[in-house]
Order: sequence, then C-alpha cells, then structure tokens
Amino acid sequence: MLTVTFVVILVGNLWMMYQSTVQHSKSPSILGYSPLIVNTGSMEGNKADDFNVGDLVVIHKTENTLNLKKGTIITFVDPHSESKALVTHRINRVVTHDKDHVYETKGDANNTIDKGVINPSQIIGVYQLHLKGFGSKLMFLQSPKGMFLFIVLPLIILFGSDYIIQAFKPKVSKHENGQTPNSVMSN
Repeated sequence: MLTVTFVVILVGNLWMMYQSTVQHSKSPSILGYSPLIVNTGSMEGNKADDFNVGDLVVIHKTENTLNLKKGTIITFVDPHSESKALVTHRINRVVTHDKDHVYETKGDANNTIDKGVINPSQIIGVYQLHLKGFGSKLMFLQSPKGMFLFIVLPLIILFGSDYIIQAFKPKVSKHENGQTPNSVMSN
C-alpha cells in the first residue's frame, strides 16, 4: 500500500513538473485542482477560510468566472506584477458595466483594496480548501535535505534491504532438491 501511495505521489509530482516546465503553467493541476503554497500573510484572520504563510491552498480551475460573488476567494494573475505572480484574495466588490463584470479584491489582513480590478480572464481558479502548515512541509521536501531524507534515503533502504535479504538468503542445494551430489542415473 505504501509503494502504491509513493508511486501515485511521484507520478502526480512528475506531471505537475512537466506542466510547469514544458507547458509553462503558472499553476500546474491534477484534474483541475492546483496546490499553491502561501507566501504572504495577506489572508491571515479569524475566518474559517483564512490562511497563513506556510499553508497549502487548493484551488479549482474554473472557466465560469463571470458569475462570481462578493466574498468568493479567487486566485488571479497580478496585473501589476512584472513576474505575473499569482495572488489569492477575496472578492471585495463586483463591479458591473453593462454585461461585463470586473472584480475588486482585497486580502483579509490588508487595510486597503488591491490596486486596479481583476478581469474574468485573469482568474486562474476559485479557493476550495487549505491545509495548515502543509505548504512549509512541501517546501522542505523540495530542498536538497528534504529530497535526500524522503526520496533518496527511502530508495536506498528499499533496494539495500532487498539486496541484503538476497545475499543472506540460504541457497537451495541439489541435495535438498532430492538429488544426491554423486548420483548416477541408470536405465
């Protein structure tokens, strides 16, 4: 069971690495769900859906970005960032011009609203859940120490223990198979 779990996690990580490097995706996903590690404290607070630095936020990619409501937490490409960083903030206000919607956003811990408005095309996904402190653990796994402790070392133990078991396993001799060492067959 542990091996199956390890293989599923490994395949998922390889798929997400492929998406981020080859496809240049800002938020690689599996079945439309993207994990994001929280890097700032702009959404810290007392609400059930507030999150802190080091948490892991899971968003769901959505095509329907026209009917989002005030209070929905969204992830979007920051239009004012040179690196086009992803931001996860709450919709503070929905602004409607004719049939077009744009969203004014704000981090729960911030005193002011975000600069500018967010167009539906800039929205990557909608917040689903968060796991407290799990993002920090994933960051450790990506470090050289973490990769050694949780990937390389377990592989060494797995294959090393198999080698040791095979090396010390008693060999089956011909005598144990029912043949004597100097037996002669006769007709």
